[in-house]
Amino acid sequence: MDKWNEIRTAYMVAKLGTITAAAHGLGVHRATVIRHIDTLEAELGSKVFFRNPRGYSLTETGEDLLRVAEATEDQLKQFLGRAHSRTPGVAGELIVSTVDVVCQTFDGAIRHYLTENPESTVRSLVTSRAVKLEYGEAHVAIRAGKKPVDPDYVVLPLKPLTTGLYAHQSYIDKNGATHSIAELSRLRYVGIGRSTPVGPYAWLEKHVSPIKYAFLSESFHSRLQAIMAGIGVGFMPETQAAVLQDIAVVHAPNRALNTRLWLVTHGATHRSAKVQAFINSLRATGHMPQAD
Repeated sequence: MDKWNEIRTAYMVAKLGTITAAAHGLGVHRATVIRHIDTLEAELGSKVFFRNPRGYSLTETGEDLLRVAEATEDQLKQFLGRAHSRTPGVAGELIVSTVDVVCQTFDGAIRHYLTENPESTVRSLVTSRAVKLEYGEAHVAIRAGKKPVDPDYVVLPLKPLTTGLYAHQSYIDKNGATHSIAELSRLRYVGIGRSTPVGPYAWLEKHVSPIKYAFLSESFHSRLQAIMAGIGVGFMPETQAAVLQDIAVVHAPNRALNTRLWLVTHGATHRSAKVQAFINSLRATGHMPQAD
């Protein structure tokens, strides 16, 4: 069906209530509005409007059409907003979606991006939710775990997040050091609280059963504070542990504990200047392989 003009006309009649108002809003003659409606109803094989002396009211088919047209108008407005916000070159706001456990890992790349593009601003959107890039919620997303499979997305591998199992020294002093995986079962843990374990937590569930959790939180910051308070043993990036005081290694970082990371962009904006500039910064700071 190729009747977009007719659908738009019918939407305006439904929205404004009369043929005259719709014609004025569209900048066309009343006869054109009537012709569009007649053509649309013939195409649909169903009446869109009830005609009455007070104007036009919607049939059931018309109400369905109105819902579709309203959703389409909303999406078009979102598209126009995104299009107008794009400026030539690399300037304006770059929205980067990350999960909190990896957020600070990319500070160097963000600093490089801002140094190279001083007219830019980076907004960090920290969420465990998979943002909708197609609606402009973010320009790029850094995701952890399994590779995203959305066919509209461009997915590039990032350097894995190197993770270890750590505890505050006060916890070790109280509970003793561990010297093998078998001894991990006597410890209490700080965990993420998800029903389906991912990344290093899947490894922990495989080797420790049952896991005795002392504290659970979706927030990495909250988990980190719990570990530093000596509440239990928990996972953190190796780079994070390196800058903390009185942190002891319970199980050293290794490939089994690594978390796979992915850079995700939408196919429609992947080649935009700001997205490519951010990818270049990721490469320059060692987070991505250099381009061939």
